[in-house]
Amino acid sequence: MITEFPATAIDSLKDAENVEVVTGAPFAPTVTDIIFNQCSAENCPEGDGVCSGHPSLQDRNVRLALAHATDKQKIIDVIYLGLASPGTTLIPDGLGVWYNSDIKDYAFDVALANQILDDAGYMDTDDDGVREMPDGTNPLVYRLNWPSDSINGPRLAELLSEMWGEAGVQVEPQAMDPDALTAACCPAFDFDVMLWGWGSDPDPNLLLSVMTTDEIPTGSSETGYANSEFDELYYQQSAEMDFETRKALVWQMQQIVFDDVVYIIPYYDPALQAYRTDRFSGWITDQAKVELSDPSSLIVVEPVQ
Repeated sequence: MITEFPATAIDSLKDAENVEVVTGAPFAPTVTDIIFNQCSAENCPEGDGVCSGHPSLQDRNVRLALAHATDKQKIIDVIYLGLASPGTTLIPDGLGVWYNSDIKDYAFDVALANQILDDAGYMDTDDDGVREMPDGTNPLVYRLNWPSDSINGPRLAELLSEMWGEAGVQVEPQAMDPDALTAACCPAFDFDVMLWGWGSDPDPNLLLSVMTTDEIPTGSSETGYANSEFDELYYQQSAEMDFETRKALVWQMQQIVFDDVVYIIPYYDPALQAYRTDRFSGWITDQAKVELSDPSSLIVVEPVQ
């Protein structure tokens, strides 16, 4: 069996003799995120904070415009050959009941993205194809970083550069050593936009916590996002014993951060796996999660006679 391989190998494996490919939600759901540095001066961590993010990224209008300028389906088609699912919040669809399936994603609409930026005063005053801040200074040119060991980071950065360019936003893409990127991220907040991701626990509490104000100085918050209503709901849900009540709180929190455009989630990563049909049979492939190496599958497979 193979439990990890790039999506570009799918077609070759499907055409291979005696090989069966299976795809679906991973056993441990993972999230790819586009991270905006939103840390304000008042929340900049004392001592560790650099907080050099482009000031425009603290404006929801800019983040909303970038969301409308991001063609998630094209990204999924290019990077995962259409096999991933579009994301909305840090809570992935693989978490089942905790995932707020009622959220309606922002439509890909470049004209709307440009209109939002026009209305907010971000104009291209010197006709160089790049917008400036409303006062005419500080062009919307963002440092765009990703960990150098990322398989999909370079292609995602290239696609975002093309898409956001249509809205008058320019990026300066650069891969960074993962340790260096971590140091630049949090709690230094010495970046503009990052491409990274999270692995999820079975419970949503951890991923909800990284968006609380309390985590800005600890290094767990990637964005510097602060919302007192979200904070209050976080502590409510973490102590709530009634399942339905807690679920409603978790769904409400997801709606808040989606409305605030804290992240753009281009996709939830799928599990891509394969096995040899001429060696073993009985693999469990009809469950909600795909994980051929899980003991529940390994203990029931049998050699092919």
